[in-house]
Amino acid sequence: MKIGHADVQDGAVTTPEFRGGGKLFRTLLAGAEGRPDNFRLVYVRTNGPIATPRHRHNFDQLRLAIEGDINYGPNHWIRPGELAYFPESTPYGPEEADNERLGITIQFGGDSGEGFISERQMNDGMATLQRHGTFENGIYRRTDDPPDGTRRNQDAFEAIWENVSGRRIAYAPKRWDAPILMRPQEQAWSDIAPGITSKHLGDFGTRGTAFVLLRLDANRAHALSARDGWRIGFVLSGTGRIGDNALRAHSAFALEAGESATIAAEAPLHLFLADMPAF
Repeated sequence: MKIGHADVQDGAVTTPEFRGGGKLFRTLLAGAEGRPDNFRLVYVRTNGPIATPRHRHNFDQLRLAIEGDINYGPNHWIRPGELAYFPESTPYGPEEADNERLGITIQFGGDSGEGFISERQMNDGMATLQRHGTFENGIYRRTDDPPDGTRRNQDAFEAIWENVSGRRIAYAPKRWDAPILMRPQEQAWSDIAPGITSKHLGDFGTRGTAFVLLRLDANRAHALSARDGWRIGFVLSGTGRIGDNALRAHSAFALEAGESATIAAEAPLHLFLADMPAF
């Protein structure tokens, strides 16, 4: 099991500049570098303006809004309590906002198996590219004389990925035309057991990606298990335990495939659960 807490100052704070803006990222959980099921859960606080171009990923992404509205395109907003799924190859943006907001972002290898490069790889790739150009509002701009076949201006993540991977980026066929916005507040809770309810928000793709909300009344316990891929949890509110680990608001945990643990609520506990693709 992996565990992370947003209120623990453990040095895991990064401020990626390749997308621009005033985002402060705190990595709470990460998978294993080089594996198709690699993932990262980041706690993201943004203050002030941000502007990023329309772009797409060769990985999957999930954003959940906690405070403030999160923009992901013209007239497209994730309100507090809502979440949006960004499948690999699906374009979105441009993103423009100037407000204070807080949320989590989970980035993970999608069904295609291209995986998700690690934070170390991203930082190293960015440092290498900065010797030859600059990052401005989500675009990498070469300032030297680039080699034949190298684009002078390129999406920042694409440029980093190609530098890390040593090959041109490729995108899987687009399965969804736009990101999928989920509004859990419009959905009723379903009973699992006395004092335990859930909202199943959806299944996506062919490898078991799924998103769920889980609510436990005080002094209730529930067995959680990961299926064939990682199961990630994030505490929206309340206190309790998972196995021997304490949980509180904005704690995160990850169970590896086949792993199980009992979650117990001390005060009413409200969680978001994400099942990652299985490879």
